[in-house]
Amino acid sequence: MIILGFALAARLYAIAPVKIMDSSMTPKFKEHSIHWMCKLPQCLSRIQDQDIVWVALKSGDAMVRNVLAMPGDSIEITDKGIVRTPHRNFKWKNEDSFIQSKTIYIPKAGDTLYFDKLNDVEQDYVLSYLHTHGQKVAVKSSLWQGDREINLDRVGSTKIANRQVSLKEIDFLPWQDRYLIELQIRQSEPGNAPIKIKRELFRLKPAKLELNPPPPQTLDTNEAETAAIKDSTVKDTAAIVAETAAEPKPEEYLEEPLNEIIIDEDCYYLTCSKGTSCPDSREFGYFTHNDFIGRYIKWPDRIKDKVIDPAKKLLDKAMNFALSLLATEEEEE
Repeated sequence: MIILGFALAARLYAIAPVKIMDSSMTPKFKEHSIHWMCKLPQCLSRIQDQDIVWVALKSGDAMVRNVLAMPGDSIEITDKGIVRTPHRNFKWKNEDSFIQSKTIYIPKAGDTLYFDKLNDVEQDYVLSYLHTHGQKVAVKSSLWQGDREINLDRVGSTKIANRQVSLKEIDFLPWQDRYLIELQIRQSEPGNAPIKIKRELFRLKPAKLELNPPPPQTLDTNEAETAAIKDSTVKDTAAIVAETAAEPKPEEYLEEPLNEIIIDEDCYYLTCSKGTSCPDSREFGYFTHNDFIGRYIKWPDRIKDKVIDPAKKLLDKAMNFALSLLATEEEEE
């Protein structure tokens, strides 16, 4: 009974089976295969390069991904799918997200990042980090040709995926779209200086509205009594009208320039095994320990491969042999 209770507790609190619903982790994990994840704190506190982790998304979904880079690492992903990390280099087959070669720094807890010093990809990831950590921020974009600022309206003449680009969306378009916009403007704008969409970051703070009460009025005795009578007769109905007519005002914010960003948690870069049509850090940015649900453990799969599967094959062979004997006896009769 004690052993059964221990096994049940381990099943509920220590490890969990996870079904891989797609081909994102092939060939390591096959589609619809089931693998076991350790949920204990000691498992999640020892994440290493190339570990496989089970992470939660802000949408409520979960996914299983590889750890490509650790806190403090700098990685390079080229437009040819070549990946270089401090731990290994490899060719990422069918990688199609990086249309331009980029070097990315993976922040660690305590790092101070300066927004104007980050490249386009890092800026996207930092914005995602701030949003997921509940910070209200705003972005303002400007268009530059070399050292000369030009009218941002030029963006409106460009197209992404056969549709006109809106100025309202330029601040938060992914870096790939902004890069394509820059290329289009470069082709049509005279001059050899490079075109760049620069962004400034602002922290949004609630605006404090200071209300100054009107100065008190002095009334004589008769006026005061008349006002009191009027007040007593219309107070209830006036209050009802005021309550129904009043509408909540939208919260107002003040913009404060934000360039220095302090990272509170270690960040990780997680990827799929396949290179195309697969959401991972390329889309979501950095992941932190708070996103981790579990870490893949190998021993259940080893037991399955070395004990359970061979035993099942032997059992199937024995059953087939027994059935063949029964069929032979029936034919002889």
